[in-house]
Order: sequence, then structure tokens, then C-alpha cells
Amino acid sequence: MKRDFLIVFSMFLTLTIGYFVNTPTIELDTHNVRTVTVKAGDTVWGLATKHSNSNIDVREMVHAVKALNQLDETANLEPGSTIKIPTIKTPNHKISVDYLAQNE
Repeated sequence: MKRDFLIVFSMFLTLTIGYFVNTPTIELDTHNVRTVTVKAGDTVWGLATKHSNSNIDVREMVHAVKALNQLDETANLEPGSTIKIPTIKTPNHKISVDYLAQNE
């Protein structure tokens, strides 16, 4: 019984570690931003959804847009005004592999 538990626990631990090692971290880049001109009917949520992807929680994007543009909870957008939208950073594993290859 103890042996079976150790085998199952080892498999769980291996899968968990493998997931975190192989899953790229996706972050919002608030230094490199897009400038978007607000159109009639645009909302912060709608713009965040439009400029997000399936790897980013839209709520994170909404929070980042509000912080970048110093918008409060009402966040009424005026048509013709511009707002900043953060870009999405994805890790570039090629750089680290090239670095390792050069330094071996």
C-alpha cells in the first residue's frame, strides 16, 4: 500500500513539475503599449477583450488598461480620445537555448 502511494505521488509530482517547467509565462508589458483611438460604444472591457488572447485573463488586461490610463471605476471613454493598451510579453525560449549553446 505504501509503495503504491509513493508511485502515485511520484507521478503526480513529476506531472506538476513538468507542467510548470514547460508552460510559458505570459505577462502584460506596460512599457510597450499600443495607442488606441476610442470609438463610439467602446468600453474598457471591450477593448481589453479585443487586444487580449486566450492565455491572458481579460480581468488582468482591464486592470492594466485602467492603471495605465489612470481610469477610475466609472471609466467613461470619450470617442476620439486615445488610451494606452499594454502588449503581451511571451518568453523567447530561443534566446536562452542560443545562450546555452554559445556557453557550453
